[in-house]
Amino acid sequence: MIDKLSEMIKDYVEYDEPITPETTLREDLGLSSLDLINIAVEIEEKFGIEMPDKEINGMNSMKDLLVYIEMKQ
Repeated sequence: MIDKLSEMIKDYVEYDEPITPETTLREDLGLSSLDLINIAVEIEEKFGIEMPDKEINGMNSMKDLLVYIEMKQ
């Protein structure tokens, strides 16, 4: 699943390092709030779950995204 998320995120940023669960969304990847909302929409479509804006804005790392998706599936 990390591979699917990494591919989605690479559409928004140029990041040369491997994306791991420990990679931070804002600090490492430089994602803005708008980027995160757009990613949430993609996650909703790809994984068939709901992800409110307040949820994605409260996430700090790839691990947070992974745990949330796993809980909702």
